[in-house]
Amino acid sequence: MKPLLTPAEVLTHVFGTSHTLNERDIPLSTILAAEYRLLRPMLGSKLFDKLTSEEESPSPHIVALAEQLKTPLALHIVALLLPSLAAHIGSLGVVRLEGEGFEKADEATLARVVARLRHDADALLDAATDYLLAHHDQYPDYDHAANIRRRVVFGGGVVMDR
Repeated sequence: MKPLLTPAEVLTHVFGTSHTLNERDIPLSTILAAEYRLLRPMLGSKLFDKLTSEEESPSPHIVALAEQLKTPLALHIVALLLPSLAAHIGSLGVVRLEGEGFEKADEATLARVVARLRHDADALLDAATDYLLAHHDQYPDYDHAANIRRRVVFGGGVVMDR
């Protein structure tokens, strides 16, 4: 499975060029897991497999879809990692990092930032789903009936059937 994003691309899609995060803070395992858990239920296994295949020259439609999914995927990855970026796992266990001249954000602020990142990612994923539906002839492997984003509503920690 080929990742859609590199750690550098995750940072660029979310923060542009004005960030101080290190690419080493974005594990490849987190990128691959986010792709699998977020995109596979949305796209269906056939289209997901095409999107993440090692094929050297994918179709222009697959390339366009991959580009459309990069920003929401990057937002989701940062939302997953943000709480752990304030901690370090080492020989002393899990320790909190303190920066010079900065004050640590409280839990409520962190929760609001993570919620905003997820909200933006969800909106962009819904736009990608609408695009797939509108261009179904270009994506015959897309199974709209299997798309979890069309079958259930996620809201306030509650999952409801549509």
